[in-house]
Amino acid sequence: MTKVILLDVGHGNCAIVRSGGATAVIDSPTGAMLLDTLRDLEVETVETAIISHADKDHIAGILSLLTSDNIRVERIYVNPDSQKNTRIWRDFRVAVAVAEQKGSCKVVTGLSTTIPGTIEVGAARIAVLCPSSALALTGVGGTTASGRKVDANTLSGVLRIDAEEGAGSILMAADMDETGLAEAIDAETNLEADVLVFPHHGGLPGTSDAQAFTTRLLTAVRPDTVVFSNGRGRHDNPRLGVVETVRHQGCAIACTQLSERCHSQPVDAQDFLEPLRASGRTKGFSCAGSMTLELQPKGQRTPEHSARHRSFISEHVATPMCRHRSAGDETDSHLGLPR
Repeated sequence: MTKVILLDVGHGNCAIVRSGGATAVIDSPTGAMLLDTLRDLEVETVETAIISHADKDHIAGILSLLTSDNIRVERIYVNPDSQKNTRIWRDFRVAVAVAEQKGSCKVVTGLSTTIPGTIEVGAARIAVLCPSSALALTGVGGTTASGRKVDANTLSGVLRIDAEEGAGSILMAADMDETGLAEAIDAETNLEADVLVFPHHGGLPGTSDAQAFTTRLLTAVRPDTVVFSNGRGRHDNPRLGVVETVRHQGCAIACTQLSERCHSQPVDAQDFLEPLRASGRTKGFSCAGSMTLELQPKGQRTPEHSARHRSFISEHVATPMCRHRSAGDETDSHLGLPR
């Protein structure tokens, strides 16, 4: 059985993939949420850690994991970013140097469709769908063959997690931007997945039109469910226009934290959450919170947790963006949320 835990880490992304006794992690922002959750799960070895790109809300927690004395990381994949000059990025480079000197972790300075291409995690596969090797070679600050400018978000690692034939799939879109999406579409990359973890936490995709970008992305991915890994009160994510576009496409929606647009005040009733650490739990910020998705058959939560979350929205959330305003439009999704 392959399970993917999407952690409520506030404004940031973090996923834990567990299959056949193996563990992989994808991204993590500042804080001990990832490290503490791995300890709760009694994980002593992380076979693979993947950093989609060097932004703080994706890399900081991996730095904590890399310097941990209790959990061993065997391999890390990350794309270089010569223009990044943040403290977190500098600290990460120092931690990498120490890990290499100890011989405790192999660091692969490449994340593309060819390096590593596909990563095996037990019975699961993590396929790097973007960037292509040609786009990765362009580098931050460069220009693609089609004349598009490339920045760090353009080179975000877009990853699809799946298992055996016929099982469900999850697309982790990191901070994919319009250029990255256009390059993938031009290359006829198959981006389809059952669950989409939406880029930019549901925020603005750079300078492009957010609703047009959302429509193009959903057309390419064709998800049943869209997850927003958002922080309450941070950057007004997910944006109303993005959510409305997702809803108009017929997708179910799940937000890790409760947007202030949905309910103006925190909600203390958090006993419906899964028994996992969640950044928003103690402050009443969580909505779906941390979620466990089983890839067999199709990226589902357990019926119990789905029902509890539906009840929470119905009983405690005044104006949920994930639901239609008109009566009679609510249907269950794979995550147990209304379409």
